[in-house]
Order: sequence, then structure tokens, then C-alpha cells
Amino acid sequence: MQKEQPQVLDIVEGALANSRPFGDCDYIHQCTWRHEERRLELLEGRFPSSRALLSALRGAGPARRYRVLGDPVVRAAIHDAIGHHRLHVSHPRPEELEQILRDAAVLAAGERRDAPLAADAARDIRLGDAPHHGFVWRGGDDDRPFSRRFAALFREKLPWLRPAAPDARDRRTLLQGARLLDALLPELARSALAHAQLVVVAGPDVDAPAQARGFRSATVAGLCGTVVLGPVTLKTPWSAAEHLLHESMHLKFIDLELTHSVLRKGYRMERSPVVSPPWHRRDPSGLRDWTVNRMLTVLHVYVALALFFRAVERRAGELEAEFGPLGDLDPGREARRSFDRAHFLVHALRRHEGELGAAGRRFCAWLDCMLAAFDPSPPPAGSEVHLLLDLYAREAAALRDRLARSAGPPAAARLVEEIATTELATARDVLAAIEGAPPLRDEPAPAATLAERLWEVRARISASLRRVPREAYARRPAGSGKTPAELVREMLDGSSDAVSALLRELGPT
Repeated sequence: MQKEQPQVLDIVEGALANSRPFGDCDYIHQCTWRHEERRLELLEGRFPSSRALLSALRGAGPARRYRVLGDPVVRAAIHDAIGHHRLHVSHPRPEELEQILRDAAVLAAGERRDAPLAADAARDIRLGDAPHHGFVWRGGDDDRPFSRRFAALFREKLPWLRPAAPDARDRRTLLQGARLLDALLPELARSALAHAQLVVVAGPDVDAPAQARGFRSATVAGLCGTVVLGPVTLKTPWSAAEHLLHESMHLKFIDLELTHSVLRKGYRMERSPVVSPPWHRRDPSGLRDWTVNRMLTVLHVYVALALFFRAVERRAGELEAEFGPLGDLDPGREARRSFDRAHFLVHALRRHEGELGAAGRRFCAWLDCMLAAFDPSPPPAGSEVHLLLDLYAREAAALRDRLARSAGPPAAARLVEEIATTELATARDVLAAIEGAPPLRDEPAPAATLAERLWEVRARISASLRRVPREAYARRPAGSGKTPAELVREMLDGSSDAVSALLRELGPT
């Protein structure tokens, strides 16, 4: 029997959106206010404007306080002022911090509904009319303190991106995405978007590293309350809704991490245990390794995305008339992918439970309970091969598309054949190590193009490996030091250099 019945989805949404301490956005905002209040108290006597801001915030209603304290420039100014005056971290322009806090105090005492940063812009654009709908960045007057400071913060935290005023189509898609999210998951939309004060549309700079060229979306701890979206996420309202939810859940976790004992006392990212998520290629530099706090926030997001895609499955037929077709979005496949990745992270975090604080252990158990409630077919414990095969299939499709668009440099044929030969040999080893597994299917007639050749080999390998039950991959054969799952990882790692060389030959996307 399927677990994800509509009433179960509603219960999971209610828990993610409203339960305390991890779901209720109003409660989390109260915790954030108390945290910032204590920080402003530390600045009294050293930073004259801090007393005025503290007094104005204490006299303000929740809505006004929410807008002012959620502003990324105000939060960063408080942080930098603490560093400058209490921790002896010199700030190059302390007078600018003073000005920002002084202006924030005036706004906190006023009646405007916008955030301080939005007040610098020529005209407000909001995601919607509800209190939880934030502002879309259109740029502002760089001579005004909030705009100037935000531009500097953005360059500091995301130097390879350039923000741009969204055009009419992007604005329309953003607003439709927010409305769609409200329609699909009204409680979770409010609870998540309440942490997103500002949405910035940005693309990679001309000098951006290669891995940034396909930029989709981001959040950064130093830009509190800010969602950054790449133009590629604004092709449809469905994609916009997904990425608004995704990044807003990250922002929610940032506030939780700030105000709750999510990590053990003394935890340091630079000394944290790490995992290499099996749905990414391993990176020798370690750039794709995830620390414990990164695992926690991504787990939070994947549970929310699993719910989002289940809701899309349930209501797409009803909503496509208003928000347009799903296109190539397969909500069933995306939900399964989100479930599988979330389960992997739960198991990984259990191995590193000593790095969690009391709230972190409770947070992880809370999300695990939700997965158990609405995942119709959880993977076997410790199973990773389905995640590796998902990476394998996604990379195959991407390589096929790149090869189909390319004229085919001379070295490409050699590299494609090297990848095919290596992977076919390793796939046969994998199947031979599994008792009762059918052999690899016979090779068909030669493919006409490089794109077809690589796609045919990978599709054949993937189909053969997927026919084997997941649990068989974890069994260690007698006399062998490696499980079949480890051999699958070796298959991916073994072709890594050739795949990287092929991508370089094919040039930029």
C-alpha cells in the first residue's frame, strides 16, 4: 500500500511548516530576534546607533521587526560591528556600519512595509501581497548606504556572479512561481518564504570558473535572507517554485543553526568529518565533499523537495492550465531522487552523530520520521548503488547532448571509445561478482555518431545493472575484497579522467 496518501502529505507539510522548534517560522523569527537583541546589547556604549536601533526594534511590532532584522545588510552590519568592537576584527569603514544601523533604526520606528534594502530601490517588486512574500532585487542607487553595502557583500560572498535587474519575463515567472508554491503547499510556502527577504537574479561573470557556468541557485550564510537564482531556473513557474522552496529552506536552516544547538560545542567546519555524496562525481580537490552542517541543511531541503514533487504529481493536471505545462519535469522521478538522497544523508549523519548538538540529533530524527511516513519505497539500509546509477544516467544524457551539439573534435572519438571500453569491462566485472545476475546484453550494431555510441553503451550498462536487486550490491562475494557497489563506484571513477578530457575537448556549454 502506498504511504503517500493525500492526508499523509498534508500531515508532513504541517510538520515541516508549523511544528516547533524546527518548522514554525514565527517561533524561529522570535529566536532570531532574541539572538540579535543580545548582540545589539553587546554593542551599547561602543556603537551609538546600536542603542537607537535596539530601542526602535523593541517598540516595533512583529511585522516591522521582521522586515528590518531580516534585511541582509542590517544583519551583516550587526555581525561586522560585533567583530569590529568586540572581537578586534578591524572593519575598513566603521562609519558606514554606524550609518546603516542609524538608518535601520529610523525605518524600524516608521510605518513602511518594505525592508531597508528595498527602500533604496527605485520601485518595489514583491513576490506577492502576503506578509511572507519578499522583494525582488532591481538594483538601487549605489550612492546610498544599503545598496552600496549590499553590492559589496554580494561581490565578497559570490565574486563569480553578477546580479542583474530581471526583465519583464523573469519577473512574471518569479511571481508565478511564488503563486504556484502557495497553491501547491500553502503552509510550507509561508513557512519557507518567510525566511527569504530578497530574491536576486544573477548569472556567472565572464571570468567565472567552469563549474559556475551552469549556475542555478544559491544561498550564502553571509547574505542572510537572500535567495540568488540563475536565469536557467526561470524558464517555467514550476522550476521557479522548486528553486524558491529549495533556497528558502536553506535560509530557514541558517536561522536554526544560529539559534539552536544544532552542532556540538566547539564544532569547526575546517575540522568536520566529510562525505562525498554519490550523486556527484568525486572531486580530488575535495570541493564536492560535504561537512556535517552541510549534510544537515541539504537533508532538510531534500525532505521538502520530496514533498514538493509529490504535491506536483498530485495536482499538476489541475494547475497546468494556469501555470503552463510541466515540460520535461518528471515529478515522480524527482521525488524518488529526493527521497533516496535524503535517506543517504540520514545514514551518513548517524555515523557522525558525535558532531551534532542536542537540537541537531533531534532535528535529524524528526526528518527521518517524516521520511518514514511518506516514502512509499525506501532503499535498503546502506544502499548507495541507485544513487551512483542515477549519476551515471544523468551524466550520460548530458554527454549525449554535448556531443550532439559539437562538430566532434578529432580527440573526441578516441575519448568516447576509451570511456566505452573501460566502462563495459568494469560492468562485466560487477555483474560477474553478483550471484545469479544476468550477463551484460549483447552489443548492437555500431552507432552512427559519437553521441549515439556513448549513449548506447551507457544505456545498456545502466539497464543491466538496474535489473539487479539493490540489496545484492551490498553483499561481499566470497574471496573478494570489494562489494559490487564498490565496483560500480570504480567504474565511474575509472572513466573520470577521460570524461573530464572529453568535456574539455567539447568546450564551454
